[in-house]
Amino acid sequence: MSKSKKEKDATSIIDVRTICNICKKVDVFQIPVKELLPHIGGLYQVSTIHHCNEDKEMVMTIVLDRNHAVRQTTVSPFVSEREVEKWSPEKVADIKFLVKQIRDADRIIHAVLAGRVVVIVSSNMSFVKRIIQTLELFSPTKYPQSIEWTTKVAKDKKIIGTTPKMAEEYKGAVIANLDTNKILNSKPSNYGREFLDDLITLEPKGMAYAARLKIAMLVEFAKMIIELSKEPDIGAKAIDLVKMDVSADALELILDIVHGFDPTTTEIIRENWL
Repeated sequence: MSKSKKEKDATSIIDVRTICNICKKVDVFQIPVKELLPHIGGLYQVSTIHHCNEDKEMVMTIVLDRNHAVRQTTVSPFVSEREVEKWSPEKVADIKFLVKQIRDADRIIHAVLAGRVVVIVSSNMSFVKRIIQTLELFSPTKYPQSIEWTTKVAKDKKIIGTTPKMAEEYKGAVIANLDTNKILNSKPSNYGREFLDDLITLEPKGMAYAARLKIAMLVEFAKMIIELSKEPDIGAKAIDLVKMDVSADALELILDIVHGFDPTTTEIIRENWL
């Protein structure tokens, strides 16, 4: 894409028509292309305000394909409302429970941050639900695609709780069996291990503050690499511009987060095809 065309696209406005799954109202939004954020699988997403039932303001998150056609729409309360509940002392304290129940929990944290499908299995449903709620804290997206417990195959979910038997249905997913304390299809993470080791030494309030900042930092670096790599004059050199700011262990995790958001960026960095 030429520089002039890219600049034109960046300033263009698109009309997005979608329906709320709660109030069933159809909304049409005018959205600047430059506000579209990278999403999993090379798609794009944008969040806007939707007036739902009784005129209650909600956050509508819309996922678009490269042709700007709507692929998915979700409606949720404001992040500020969800964040208070998400980072409650009880949920944050369960990070210690996660580390106690799963040996090599760094592998699971790495997988969640990288946007991989993670399946937690056990015959103990209550344990699984607690682990799923804890893993939601580490999701790189504001609205984790998770299901705490299901006895059916869950589609379009990233963090799933189920029985050991159902785990066989998730080919290629990272699977942590709480009953046997085994993890399949995972990779160790030095950064994840040190991250968890540091967190569990803190009280819940400090743990929540530190975790939120660290996760936000990792995601911001990932977004930076994505944006830099798409600039024709930078391309594969994007990695060099970030490499000096983070440790090697952090960079490994950040690049996996990048791949989870937009695999095409990984191709640019590794193959230098720009």
